[in-house]
Parts: sequence; C-alpha cells; structure tokens
Amino acid sequence: MARTRSNRRLDRPREQVLAATLEMIAAEGLGKVTIASLAARLETSGGHLLYYFGTRNGLLLETLRWSESQYAEQRAPLLARAAAGTAELGTLLEFAGVFLPVDERDPRWLLWLELWARAPYDDELAAAQRELDAHWHDDLVVLLRSCLPEAGDPEGLSERLRAMWDGFAIAIVNGGGVAQRDAAIAHTRATLAPGDP
Repeated sequence: MARTRSNRRLDRPREQVLAATLEMIAAEGLGKVTIASLAARLETSGGHLLYYFGTRNGLLLETLRWSESQYAEQRAPLLARAAAGTAELGTLLEFAGVFLPVDERDPRWLLWLELWARAPYDDELAAAQRELDAHWHDDLVVLLRSCLPEAGDPEGLSERLRAMWDGFAIAIVNGGGVAQRDAAIAHTRATLAPGDP
C-alpha cells in the first residue's frame, strides 16, 4: 500500500518543528535531519517547513536560537542571585553545568559543533554564533563580578573559562560522557578556588 502524507497543519508550527529537530538530532544524529525526514516525522509537507524556515540551514540556525533561549532561562535564576548578592562559588559551578553538555548525545551541543564547522563559510551563521556566545560571556562576567570580586579581570576570566568548557564539551560529546562532564566541573572548581579541597 502506498504511504500518504496527511499534510496536516501544526498547532504551534515553529515550536513543534524546533522541538522535533532537537529530538531527531539526539536520536539519530544531525546528518539524518533533513526537511523531508522532519516533515515525515511531523506528518506535514516539506513545503510547509520551508515556508517557516527557508532552508535546512535556516531551520538549524533557528533551532539553535530556540535552544539557546531555553538555556538563557536556566541562567536567569543564577543571575538573580548575583543581583541579590547571594551568588557564590556554587552558583558559578551551576553556570558551568548549564553550559556543558549533559552527555555525549546532548542535541544542543551536537548542533553547535555542526554549525561551528559551517560558520567560516556562512556569514549569517557566524554572526549568530558570535551573538549567542556574547550572551554567555556577558552573563558569566556578571556572576564572576558577584562571586569573585577579587578577580582582577572578569572579562578575561570569562574568556578562559568558556574556552576550557568548549574543550571539555567536545570531549564529552566525543565519548567522554558524564565522567568527562564531572571532570570539567572539578577543573572549574580548581580554577576558581585553587585552595579549596
């Protein structure tokens, strides 16, 4: 029997598509995410998806932005502690935990790594990644000023910490998993509070 597609309209098209994209990345890897495969998963048409996102690259970039907005929400309570003067070393470690992949199949990081490789050839993508990275930097600087007022260069420390976390993130998704994530948190603690046990 021939398979037919319902071409149904989605209730919340943008959010449903972006959530399904992340689910597919986690389950099957980014290479399997095409407009056609995503449309089949959502029981809609490829043309319907192209209407919202234009191209596969447009879809992936919007998925990244949407995912990053959720991580900004996770950072918000940490920044609220900084504003209230109650942030401490543990708050910075929580921030690192939000930044780092949860394991080797973290779809946000699988997407980031794929798009990093494409950024040198796509000005829009490169600009979007710089913008998203700047939000992480700005938030981390706020926390460093609150938690480590004695740190003489919070801007530079933010750059160094995020570079370290990026390196650990690659190791986590390349098979290091949760053990590598735990090591990253331990190294963060040692960097920020070298005298602490």
